[in-house]
Amino acid sequence: MPIDEAKASLKDGMQLTNKPNAVERTIIVVTAYGIAILTTILLRLSGYHPFGLILVACAIPLAIGASSFRLKGGLILALATTLIGLPFLLTGNQGTPGFLLTFLAVNLALGGGIGLVNNAREARRGKWQRAKSLDRDYSSEIFENSLNMIHFIDKDGNILKRNEISRDTLGYKPKGSLQFAKYMHPDDVSSMKVEFARLFERGEVRDVKVRFISQKRTVIPVEIRATRATQRVAVVEACDLRQQVELERRLMETEALYRYLIEDAIDTLDSGIIITDRKRQVVWANKTIERFFGVDRDGLIGIDGLRALSRYANVFEDSEDIQQAVKEAFEKGGKIDSYTCHVRPGPKRKERSLEYRSIPIATERYTGGRIDHYIDITRIKHLEKGLREKTKRLEQSNEKLEEFSHVVSHDLKEPLRTVEAFSGFVLEDYADQLDEEGVGYLKTLKKSSARMRALINDLLKLSSVHMDTNSFERVNIQLLLEETKQDLEVRLQGVNLQIADNLPTVLGSKTRIGELFSNLIVNAIKYNDKALPTVRIGYLEESENRGMNTFFVQDNGIGIESRYQERIFGIFEKLNPKEDQEGTGAGLAICKRIVEEHKGKIWVTSDVGKGTTFYFTIPKTTARREVKINA
Repeated sequence: MPIDEAKASLKDGMQLTNKPNAVERTIIVVTAYGIAILTTILLRLSGYHPFGLILVACAIPLAIGASSFRLKGGLILALATTLIGLPFLLTGNQGTPGFLLTFLAVNLALGGGIGLVNNAREARRGKWQRAKSLDRDYSSEIFENSLNMIHFIDKDGNILKRNEISRDTLGYKPKGSLQFAKYMHPDDVSSMKVEFARLFERGEVRDVKVRFISQKRTVIPVEIRATRATQRVAVVEACDLRQQVELERRLMETEALYRYLIEDAIDTLDSGIIITDRKRQVVWANKTIERFFGVDRDGLIGIDGLRALSRYANVFEDSEDIQQAVKEAFEKGGKIDSYTCHVRPGPKRKERSLEYRSIPIATERYTGGRIDHYIDITRIKHLEKGLREKTKRLEQSNEKLEEFSHVVSHDLKEPLRTVEAFSGFVLEDYADQLDEEGVGYLKTLKKSSARMRALINDLLKLSSVHMDTNSFERVNIQLLLEETKQDLEVRLQGVNLQIADNLPTVLGSKTRIGELFSNLIVNAIKYNDKALPTVRIGYLEESENRGMNTFFVQDNGIGIESRYQERIFGIFEKLNPKEDQEGTGAGLAICKRIVEEHKGKIWVTSDVGKGTTFYFTIPKTTARREVKINA
């Protein structure tokens, strides 16, 4: 039985022993009243019986008797006492109503008051006894059914009592006295003796981790918490840590596995990586650092990050600049998004272009640390250099080609004009001297010369369609189409041209966009076989192309077969070259070039015999762009 339970039982036994039973209470009360009656008779015989003495003689047995009863018994005893003293009061001058009422009130107050006190005492005693009973029952249940090993141990280390889980886990069914040290691992005995001394000196010890040895020689890691119960007895609770230790072991194995995996992965990266902790000390540098800078990475680990940088900063062409940038990032805790540095060639390193980035670590565990990246962009720099050279050569080639085109076209147009002019002169002056076949030859020659001139002009126009997006302006399509309508007034005679209202404003070249609409309108009129050619211009309010407006030019002409719908945008392509249609076939190629220069696209849908619709996209104007244009 635990110490506290033994104390509680002893105290309960003392309470029961000190409390008189019913027979004893009756004897005490009768004796007290006998003494009171005898005292009162003696006073009466002596002729001296004042009210005060009678009151005291009755109060003493009343107090003794009421101490054994509760409220109800005390009041009944007070009335009985009043009746006993009444004959003695009536024989003297105290027999007045005032004295009688006073005598009754004193008795009731004394008996009732003592009864109330007994009520309160009995209630407290019952409550205390119930609490102790519950405490004994539940303490025993908790003690035996606890998940931890619990031991009552005296100051000498003897085990006074232990619970079921201790017996099951450790074994050791002693025939005599069992020492707590018998459980302990030999290496932990001395440290546990120190903790025991501290326990009885300070009253408790906590979070002491030691190892138990079971009867089956199994090592059991435990965490001990102990509290001193008395000057010589302590309660020691030991929590079995085997499951926790196993989980920690597995976790460490997993972490180690992932750590090795990550380290191996980092070592194989083409980027050099250096990791520093919150103290700015280097905790990791991968093998790529050695390859980039020709330094021993192990020599960098454990030293300050800036000091580590100084060991290889001399390989940079701009070493002072990069050291200053890294120093500011370390001191201010900021990050470096991109810093291009160049590595000079050396005995253990190649010439490289690197992009340096430094990022602070924001996770809770590693806050204050940094990750420095050195990304090899040597190949990208070579490609950029090659691209710049090719672009420059292409620009020079385009300039020369454009110059050549103008020169060639000028040189070609001059003899063409001569052929065309002289063919006309011959037809005007010598037509009557030529037969019909000769006149036909001259007309064909003149017509071919004119067509050749038109082809050269269209070729020049197509080659000159090149725009800089920075020169784009805000173009009001509604006003632009009104101007185009006036320019095509002769061609639009007998044509039903329908232009939608509230056409959007776009961003582009006003001249080229006007040329685009003009070519599509003329094309719609040219290839139309209806009595009333109809051309409708509008735009799609919901466009799939974000940032672009989609316009359309629709006609009710001859239509285009699906097999030709891609070809028609090629240079000098015509649906039927044998037909005597005016034009060179370069109009739609020019339209496509204008749209593409505006970063848009153009496409066609058609139904043969019913009509054709050309769609194209032009950039929307934005508030930001308009502010820039206005500025």
